[in-house]
Amino acid sequence: MLTVTETKTTSRTLDTPEAISDHVQAEYVRRQQAAPFQPGDQVRIERRDGIPPEFLVGDVGTVMLCDPDFSPLTTLMGVNASGMTIQFPVATANLKVLA
Repeated sequence: MLTVTETKTTSRTLDTPEAISDHVQAEYVRRQQAAPFQPGDQVRIERRDGIPPEFLVGDVGTVMLCDPDFSPLTTLMGVNASGMTIQFPVATANLKVLA
């Protein structure tokens, strides 16, 4: 048996600011719908790989950005050991929706 992977490319010209804006908006919506987490989701950090102990105290955060097409990291807002609200990238695979 043989598996063949084919990639099909289409081209179109975006010749107005409105066409460019519509294209970017459609891509944004597609990526948001495909993401495992949405902005505002509260998540638990299941593994702290790469997170310094003084960052994201309590192993929780709120999702600011999750775009797995672009990066394996999700940007969370959380609290550090000094009590400051910070944003910090965490591996998306290490997150789970807070129940």
